[in-house]
Amino acid sequence: MKSLVLPAILLASAGLAHAGIATTFSVDSGKHWNVKDDVLSYDTQVFTPFGGTLRSNLTSLRDCRHRYVGTAHGSTCFFDFDQSGIQTPYDSGYLARFGTADPSDQVLYANIQVEPDGSYTGHFIFSVEKDEYNWKDRISLFYSSSYQLFFKGTGMDWATSMDATLAETLWHREPLSETWFGTQWSRVRNDPGTGAETWREFEGWEGGLKVAAVPEPAAPALFGIGLAAIAGLRRRKPG
Repeated sequence: MKSLVLPAILLASAGLAHAGIATTFSVDSGKHWNVKDDVLSYDTQVFTPFGGTLRSNLTSLRDCRHRYVGTAHGSTCFFDFDQSGIQTPYDSGYLARFGTADPSDQVLYANIQVEPDGSYTGHFIFSVEKDEYNWKDRISLFYSSSYQLFFKGTGMDWATSMDATLAETLWHREPLSETWFGTQWSRVRNDPGTGAETWREFEGWEGGLKVAAVPEPAAPALFGIGLAAIAGLRRRKPG
């Protein structure tokens, strides 16, 4: 099958230094959810609106990952996430529930999945994460807050893999199809004998995310410039 050609701008930008990506955002409304006995429900807790700036220098934190899902080729890269521009009322409260003062992880997940016909979907997920395991009580704690931006398009070479250059190009070029904000908190007991899990707490917030482009200082102008649940609940378990 003849390969589709990457847009010329993709190649032209390959030699440019990465200026990073940024956008201002606001979360104006949201709902609190709870899961008990495998039943999801919403309550009347009042959401506190907030906003700020999502920013990354596109500095790699670890090796990118590549996988095949059916006939689709997918890849994910892990970049820095500068949280200094965010005024959230949620992270500090949840992070205070942990037994240690270890810092949370801050990461930008940049993903693209390309079909053989050149159609593709992808996302930028700015995430704050922390997990902890209490060996004495056999309790796993996990928290995440994420700002999720999804996009899709056509005309991408099937073999295309995510990297900093592509992430910057897609950020400035792609219209967003969905945007969401969400948090997750869980407290799970692990039975040392059977390995069974008892979910003591599983709750969080979900809300709409509004974003607007913010040019990086001195960045070259290449282009003018979408709660999906987090794909997997990551908890630290005893090894």
